[in-house]
Amino acid sequence: MISTLPPAGRTSTSAARSAIAHRPRWVLAGLELFTGVAALVGGVLLAVAPDGSLLNADPAALVGSPFPSYRWPGVLLAFLVGGGYLLTGIWQARSGWGARRLSVFAGLGLVVFEACELLWLGFQPLEAVLAVVGATVATLALLAQSERTPA
Repeated sequence: MISTLPPAGRTSTSAARSAIAHRPRWVLAGLELFTGVAALVGGVLLAVAPDGSLLNADPAALVGSPFPSYRWPGVLLAFLVGGGYLLTGIWQARSGWGARRLSVFAGLGLVVFEACELLWLGFQPLEAVLAVVGATVATLALLAQSERTPA
């Protein structure tokens, strides 16, 4: 007969907590990868068409900013957010060393990036969305189980 009792020293409650603790890491990796792809594509489209026409971005938003066109904002978006989030998402999915700290850094970095964008370009709805994504990434990283903690 097979026993349905949990292993000695481990309750079913702790097993459930362990299963839940692993979920934020996978949700986090997925969110980072999705954000990275979206930022990379958006950034490339802005850099390729610096008038903003491929994304229906209003050139008037650049008036008073340090940017004469969307080329440099696109490059920054593609490399900093797109590339950074793709690398962070891959590292998180692999449970690489320091992945949680890297995700916290990426999340807070996105919040800072969007704050700078707010100062340079004024309020854009997508800035608020991405700032929330950054805060969510940082929070999930703090909640995720450490990659070196035994389950």
